[in-house]
Amino acid sequence: MDLHKLMMDFLAEEGFRPHEAPFGIAFKSEGFNFLYLKDEDDEQYFRLMMPAIFEVTEDNEDTIMRVMNEVNNSIKVVKLYTMDTEDEDGKTETQVWVGFEILADTTPELTDIVPRALALLRAGRAAFFAKLEAAADN
Repeated sequence: MDLHKLMMDFLAEEGFRPHEAPFGIAFKSEGFNFLYLKDEDDEQYFRLMMPAIFEVTEDNEDTIMRVMNEVNNSIKVVKLYTMDTEDEDGKTETQVWVGFEILADTTPELTDIVPRALALLRAGRAAFFAKLEAAADN
């Protein structure tokens, strides 16, 4: 099974206009960026990401960590965590990412997995911002 190829073919057939990237596949859906990250060491590892939804700073780090933990405890299969990225100037930024991770079987039905994964990623993002807003109101 080549999960990467299956994902690329599925996204193209569904009209997402995916493009290859060094890490896997990038595409947009409903105005949001998504990344499918290929794992060379585990062909059954399915990891779909919504990258860089919010910047973490020294001033907001404690609140961000608490809010991410609340979301992680409330939505199954979705994980929010921080990733360090480098901008064009070489400056490192810490960002919140939303991830959907499962172990696919050897004959995955992407028509069942991908739409639900996208919905859960969007729900994770929405929950993060709702909880962040509630934290700011306190």
